[in-house]
This record gives sequence, C-alpha cells and structure tokens, in this order.
Amino acid sequence: MSKSYRRIAYVRIGKYIEKWLPRFSELGKTLRKAGMEVSLRMYLSTMILTFVISLFLGFPIGLGIFYLVNNEFNSTVWLAAVLIGILVPILVVLGFLVYPRYVASNRKRALESSLPTASSFLAAMASAGVAPDKAFLALANENIQMEIAKEAEQITRNIEILGYDLLTALEYAADNSPSKIYAAFMEGLISVITSGGDLTSYLTNETKTLMREKIREEKEFIDGLGVIAELFLVVGVVAPIFFVIMLAVLAIMSSDSGSTGTVLMTLMTYIFIPVGMSMIIILVDGMQPAD
Repeated sequence: MSKSYRRIAYVRIGKYIEKWLPRFSELGKTLRKAGMEVSLRMYLSTMILTFVISLFLGFPIGLGIFYLVNNEFNSTVWLAAVLIGILVPILVVLGFLVYPRYVASNRKRALESSLPTASSFLAAMASAGVAPDKAFLALANENIQMEIAKEAEQITRNIEILGYDLLTALEYAADNSPSKIYAAFMEGLISVITSGGDLTSYLTNETKTLMREKIREEKEFIDGLGVIAELFLVVGVVAPIFFVIMLAVLAIMSSDSGSTGTVLMTLMTYIFIPVGMSMIIILVDGMQPAD
C-alpha cells in the first residue's frame, strides 16, 4: 500500500491503539524478521482502516455484482451479498496477519539459499587476511541479487552509520533473522571472533555443511512435486468439472434452482476455483528452494 495511505491510517487511528500494541508483540517481531520497514503501530492502523473500508463496501459491491449476474433481487442474491460483506472484512484482517509471515518465510528461504555462497565468499576473504567488517562491506558492494547481500549491507550500515561494533551488528542480524540456520551461522561467527579462533576454518566447514543441506532440500522438493501434481489435478480439473455438471443437472431437473445455480456457479468460477488454485501456487512456492 502507498505511503500516503499508511500515513493517513497512522494519523487517524494510531493514537487510539496504544494500549493494544503489547498484545501484538509477536506480530512486531514478525515484521522485523520479514524486513518490512514499517512500525507495528502503523501496520495495525493500516489494517484497521482497511477493515473499516471493506466493512462498508463489501456488502454493496457484492450485492451489485450478484444483481448484474442474476438480473433480480431475490433471497439468494441477498444471502450471497451478506456472505461477501462478512467474508471480505475477515479475509482482510487475516491477510494482514498472515502476510508478514509469508514475507518472512520467503526471506528465510532466500537467506538460506544464498548463505552457502556468502559463506564461501567470506571464507575466501578471511583466508586473504581481510577483517570481518571489511569482508561484509565487500559482500554488500558485490553486484548480486541475493538477500544475503542486503543483510551484509544492513550490517555495514549499522556499523558505519549507527556506530555499532561488529559483534553487536552481527548479534542484531541474528536476532532479527527469520532463519534459524542463518542465526546459528551468525552466532557461530560471533563465537569464533570473540574467542580468537580460526575464522577461515570455521567458514570453510560451514560452507561445506550448508552446500550439503541445500542439495538435500532440492532433492526433497523434487520428490514432493508428484504429490502437488495430484493435488492440482483434483482441485484444478476434476472438482470444477464435477460441480459444473452437478449444477447443470440440478438446473435442468428443478425450475426453481436456476437462480441459485447461477449464483453458485458464479461463486465457484470467481471465488472458489481461484482461491484453490492460489493456495496450490502458494504451497508450491513455499516448498520450492529459493534460487
């Protein structure tokens, strides 16, 4: 959403939700882990404003759509419009609550996918005698489209602009990471630097371990594609054909079920099937290892 919309929500609603913020502390942590540059207060204010707008617009828009489809105001049209008016605000709230977790999950996979490359890069820099903070600066300056480069940029920014020391910057990165593997990597790096251990040996061993883990995850993803293909066949092909035939037969057998069948057909075509296919796409996206 645009910054102006979020600003309006913050100004109008932000001052009224102060006492509710502690109840959403976990959401605040998720926002940080997702890397979303928005405060908890502003995010909740935006959610509430969007909920109120959808609460007022869901029913009339649903009523208009089903009237255009059915060309009359009957009980089925009113019932469908009421359901839309109830479901849309609920889905808005659920979307705002789930979206940060989805972004954090994508960021987690992106970090874990690029971590072996970054570990190898840092190992090469350490073997050349480059200090860890300078190694992260070099990684941040590399022209690569990887989430780990953004992390290195944030670590460098915290050191050079905010005045963090290296260990504090690494600890901050570990605490706000959605990936336990990345956090463990950073904590191990902190331990080696603190104890004065062999940084090159640590990074080399971590690179080998991370590469083996990445290969294993990709094999598991390939094995799981068969199950996803069967699910797609059922949800995307068999079920829609079955319901279309069933509704057509009911419309032929009963003269009173024409309008009901039209509304149900509309719901299935524009809501149920797209939602089902979207869920499959999200499932595949969640299973797929990041590039």
